[in-house]
Amino acid sequence: MSIYLATNSVCVCRNISRGCLNPRTKGCVRSSTTNTHRQHEHPHRRRKLAAGLTAAASIAGLSVYTRYERRKKLATLTPAAEGGLLISSSSDEISKAGFKPKYDVSSLIETITRAGLVGGTKSVKDELDTLRKWHVQRGYNGGLVVRDLSRPLFNLDLFHSDKKESGSDEELNVSNDVGLMNQRECYYLYYEIHSNGETRQQLFCRGTTLLSDVMTCLQTWFEYDEELGCRVHHGFNKHANRIVEDVIPLLVPPSNKSTIEICGHSLGGAVAMLVAIKLRKRGYFVTKVTSVAGPRFCRGIEEREVLEKWLPARTIRIEDDLDLVTYLPPFGVSIGDKLWLVSDYFDGKLKDEVYMLPGECMEDGTGVNDFTESVWLNLRLFESLRKQHVTHRVMSYVEKLKQIQGK
Repeated sequence: MSIYLATNSVCVCRNISRGCLNPRTKGCVRSSTTNTHRQHEHPHRRRKLAAGLTAAASIAGLSVYTRYERRKKLATLTPAAEGGLLISSSSDEISKAGFKPKYDVSSLIETITRAGLVGGTKSVKDELDTLRKWHVQRGYNGGLVVRDLSRPLFNLDLFHSDKKESGSDEELNVSNDVGLMNQRECYYLYYEIHSNGETRQQLFCRGTTLLSDVMTCLQTWFEYDEELGCRVHHGFNKHANRIVEDVIPLLVPPSNKSTIEICGHSLGGAVAMLVAIKLRKRGYFVTKVTSVAGPRFCRGIEEREVLEKWLPARTIRIEDDLDLVTYLPPFGVSIGDKLWLVSDYFDGKLKDEVYMLPGECMEDGTGVNDFTESVWLNLRLFESLRKQHVTHRVMSYVEKLKQIQGK
């Protein structure tokens, strides 16, 4: 009996060292170990929770502070209707003002609406039909050219091919290169030739529509361009070069009797600015540039000073303060007069307001209106993400500009 107990004792000792007692004893040992482990975990969890709460409180506090500062600065701006640079095209208003304002709301609405006509169909042929119908219905009697940059402007092989039927979809399709196929419908050109020999040409650059356009926007590094004499956004500059080289054969040679107006939305807005500068450097008479919801395309203030000298006096960018694209890339800058569509709380009520900010107010980086260019002060990320699918659309800009007409 004693031997049995001794053997049993040894077994018990071994089992205790392995943590393998009977269920009751085993449970006690494991419970004690678990409780000890939890006691060690609690300080770590509390520190992580405290760090998370501190970070959240800091972000919330910073957000409240920036919104307060922004609203205080917005109160110092003069609404567009009172600034004298913008008018709603009424002849009575113009006569009362005693001078012709720099910009006309009705003209801006018409221009950006036309810029938004491209990119909505599946083929160049459908695009051309849509554009032609729209212009004819509104009394435009000039010519239209829709360009597909996946093939040269003059493709002699196309005219000598016996395999393609005239007017067929095959003739109008892009080349077989899938990489080039994504570049179709990059812009369209409208032109009118008047009886006095003057030619009015209007170039509309398409916005982001295809995956290749997204990749162009993501090429955000700034490179030096010898023609421009400064650093600009690589993707936008590359896109602008392609359009310039393609459109020049379609334009009337440079002269005082041929004018060019350029407009673009989103990606097309930044590209329109660069195309205008490159054409003016080559002697073309560009009289007006309009960018709608365009991203930033030059590196800093020095680059802006170099480029703005080559832009016409009537260069305007229309931006919604809830449109994320207008803040990208955050380390870039834009050029031109700024028509700023603001949605914020004024006197405790959510209201829409419009401000017209002359470009010269933001030239040297020390002007009183510099805060309007600040990403960190004006970007309200939550509201922008929630409304981005609406605020970036051309028709959203059109509707907000129409509200100015109603005031």
